[in-house]
Amino acid sequence: MELATDQIALLSGCGAGLGRDVALLLAQEGADLVLSARKGDVIEEIAAEVRALGRRCETVIGDITSVADCVRITDTAIEKFGRIDILVNIAYQPDWPKRMKLTECEPDLSNWRPCFEVNTFATMQMTRQVALRMIERRSGRIVMINTMTADKVQPGAYAYAGSKIALQRMTRILAMELGEYNIRVNSMHPGWMVGPQNVKVMAQRAEQNGTTIEEERAKVSAETALGYLAPTEEYARVVLFLASPLADAVTGQSLHVNAGHYFY
Repeated sequence: MELATDQIALLSGCGAGLGRDVALLLAQEGADLVLSARKGDVIEEIAAEVRALGRRCETVIGDITSVADCVRITDTAIEKFGRIDILVNIAYQPDWPKRMKLTECEPDLSNWRPCFEVNTFATMQMTRQVALRMIERRSGRIVMINTMTADKVQPGAYAYAGSKIALQRMTRILAMELGEYNIRVNSMHPGWMVGPQNVKVMAQRAEQNGTTIEEERAKVSAETALGYLAPTEEYARVVLFLASPLADAVTGQSLHVNAGHYFY
């Protein structure tokens, strides 16, 4: 049984880690895809892998902080495939390693704004464009990639955590609004993911602490109930669940996935 047979999935902010794994898993489960990102090299490589699986795939270079680009990305998907069944919002703006105490921030808090612009406003304006098309068909599934930082308090994470908490609440409001149109809206809150971004963060920690990447990963793994850090492929399976008929009765929910690093 394929969980995304003949579905059309749009992935915004698709990258080499989780984005690639979600794209390939959806393709393996029968979906055709539209991949969007600010740069074209990575999504073209992913698209080639999707096509090698026998599925159709289009790429669109675009920046979701631009309303015009959100419109163009959505219109391209409709022009190529006629509809959008699944939207997965992956684009994000981190604040690591520049987290600061409130008293160290800019007086106008301008150092917070990039996170809010991408993680909250841009994500919602991309969602708005797609939701309008889904409403026309009275069908759709929207998955927001959120973060553990929305609930697991970390010092100085005002911008990233605040922007993602805002997105979490907006996800639930949107689920209430779109339910009458048979549209599900949920979010996945990943913990530490073993992938390209994790390598960068662990390398920074290792440099700061005079350790190795492996030692830093071991420290975090020891804090989890399952004793390991999950690779991006395992997180992709959760996205597939939320984007599939297996989650028909699920909407407005925040699904925390972290190998038991914390419990919500």
